[in-house]
Amino acid sequence: MVRQRNVTASAIMRTLVRDGPLGRKDLSSAIGVSFTTITKTVTELLALGALTESAPPAPRGAGRPVTPLDVPSAQRLVLGGHLHPESTSCGAYTLRGDLVTWRSAGASGGTQRERIEEAAELVDAIVTEVGTAAVIGIGMTTPWAELHHRQPPPLVADVDSDALRAGLRERLPHPVRVEPNVRAQALEHYWWGGGGDDVLTVLVGRSVGVAQMRGGDLVWDGPGAGGLVSHIVVPGSTYPCDCGQVGCVKATCTDDALLRRAVEAGLLPPGSLQRDLYPDDDIEGLRELRQHRAEELGRVIPLIMSLVAPGETTVRGQVGTPDEISTCIDMIRERYRELVGRDAKVRYYDHRRPDYWPHASAALALDQYLASPLWHEGDRALRQSPVSIA
Repeated sequence: MVRQRNVTASAIMRTLVRDGPLGRKDLSSAIGVSFTTITKTVTELLALGALTESAPPAPRGAGRPVTPLDVPSAQRLVLGGHLHPESTSCGAYTLRGDLVTWRSAGASGGTQRERIEEAAELVDAIVTEVGTAAVIGIGMTTPWAELHHRQPPPLVADVDSDALRAGLRERLPHPVRVEPNVRAQALEHYWWGGGGDDVLTVLVGRSVGVAQMRGGDLVWDGPGAGGLVSHIVVPGSTYPCDCGQVGCVKATCTDDALLRRAVEAGLLPPGSLQRDLYPDDDIEGLRELRQHRAEELGRVIPLIMSLVAPGETTVRGQVGTPDEISTCIDMIRERYRELVGRDAKVRYYDHRRPDYWPHASAALALDQYLASPLWHEGDRALRQSPVSIA
C-alpha cells in the first residue's frame, strides 16, 4: 500500500513539474489513475506541503471551477554542485529550475580530501543561506568519467564519487546523489529544457560520455553509466590507446587526447589545461586538431546512435568554433543516414548560463526527489523534528 501511494505521488509530482499547473481531473487523465486515488494522494501531498493550490480562475461555464495544483516555489529547493579542475560551484533552484542563488569559488585544495572539503563547505554555505528546511536534496557532478576503468584520476578535481558522497554526508543530513556530469545534463534537459521522451545526450570533454533518457528515466543505471563509450573504436582512427586497442574514443576524440597531441606538436606548452584548446587568439595548428576531432566525432557518434536508436540526439561540450561544430553535426547526419537509411534528429546544445553546471547538477536531486516524494517528505520531516536527549 505504501509503495503504491508513493508511485501515485511520484506520477503526480512528475506530471506537474513538466506540465503543471493542472487540476485534479487533468491529472487523473494524464496519469491514468482514478479521480478518487488522485484526490486522496493530492490531499496527502498538500498536507505535507509538497503541493500548492491556486485560487480557481473565473468560471467559463457550468460546473465546478477547477482548482490548479502546482509544485511550491520557494518552500522546496534542490541544490546542485560541481567540481571543476579550476573551481567549485553550487546553486539552489526551485523544482522548476529557477535560480535562487549560486556561488563559485576558485579551487585551492591540493589533495582529493581538500577538494571534497571545499565542496562540502560551499554546499553547506548555500544550505545555510536558503534555509536547511527548504532543501530536499543535493546533486553533485564529477567532471571525469574514467574512474570505472581503474585508472588513477589525472587531476585533483577528479575525486572518487564514493568519497565525495561520504564527505558531503559527514557535514549535511540531506539526501545526496553523485553522478557523472553527462547524466546530470540528460536529466536537466528532460526536466527543465523541454527534452523529449527519447533523447541521447553525448558530452564531449575530457572524456566522451553518453546518457539516454527514455520514457522519463535514464536508460543505463548506476553511477558509472556515463562515459562508457571510451573504448569504442572510431572508424579510421590510428591513435593507440592505453587499453591496448587502436583508435579508441578516449585516445581519439577527448580533450585529454587533443591536449596530448597539441603538446607533442609544440602547439601548447606542457601543463596546459582543457580551456587552452580554445584560446581567444586562435592558431592554425589548434584549428586543424579541432577540425580533425570534429570529423572523428562525426564518424563515431552515428555508430553509438545506431546501437541505442534514440528519438533524438543532443551533442554537448566545447567542441570548437561554430564552423567546427557544424562540420561535426553535418557528418553525424550524413554518416547516420549511410548506416541506418534514415535521417537523424540531432543538434548541438550550446549552454550560455554562468551557473550551467550547478543547474544541471540540481536536476539530479530533483529526479531523485520525484522518484519517491513521500519518502523524501518523511525524511525532511525527521530533519525538522527536535531531538530529545534523555
